[in-house]
Amino acid sequence: MSRDESGGRLRRPPDISHRTAALPDGAGRRGEIPTAGGGRTSDGRRLAEPPGETGRTEEAIAAYRHAAETGNTDAGWRLVELFQRVGRTEEAIIWLRTRAETGDIDALWKAVELLQESDRAEEAITWLRTRAEIGDTHALGRLTVLLYQLDRTEEAITWLRTRAEAGHPDALAHAVDLMYETGRAQEAITWLRARAETGDVHALVWAVLLLCETGHVDRAVLVHLSAAELGRPDVLAQAIGLLRRLGHPDEAERLRRCGIT
Repeated sequence: MSRDESGGRLRRPPDISHRTAALPDGAGRRGEIPTAGGGRTSDGRRLAEPPGETGRTEEAIAAYRHAAETGNTDAGWRLVELFQRVGRTEEAIIWLRTRAETGDIDALWKAVELLQESDRAEEAITWLRTRAEIGDTHALGRLTVLLYQLDRTEEAITWLRTRAEAGHPDALAHAVDLMYETGRAQEAITWLRARAETGDVHALVWAVLLLCETGHVDRAVLVHLSAAELGRPDVLAQAIGLLRRLGHPDEAERLRRCGIT
């Protein structure tokens, strides 16, 4: 039961290994950057090699940084790789966090990875929580995964439920996912139905999804009928579509014939 953050399910870290692989020599790329074989800057000047070859690290860093800041994504990953290679992990983290705060999800994941490797998980949690609380859904998703990885699932669920009850649907989705993953589907359904009775449409849809996935399609239909009878025809239409997508056309037709649409 895994989805990416946009779908509200746990996700694995993105594969960014291809971005830190050595880049080929050759012109024609925006913000042309140096390579292990001796590249050139965007104005055609030859760039010094990394340490161990010519030792001109600062020039390489400056060129990568300039190329990255003008839109060359590969240059940014080469910059991070170089920082790590020369033992300047803190600068890599600072660069990645800056990129993450502009919406770069891969940079966010990598920054947290480096913080964990540096025994700074608490710092990562604080940063992600702060980002999530100002509306960064990627940070919310990454925090969920980090707490799960650290065996702090209960802490994650408690925080996510609080966020969900404050009106944040992404938090609700992640809370449900963690509860499902840890064998607490019935608890999630009970919570979701209570949320649905307050008018939370997202909770209603998730309740139906869990009911269907746990083999309680009839209960799912009844949940939606109750909502429809309370004046929510939009929810009924969503339920019909959901039941059809889940492979329950008879239940969907039964719901459609109720005549509340």
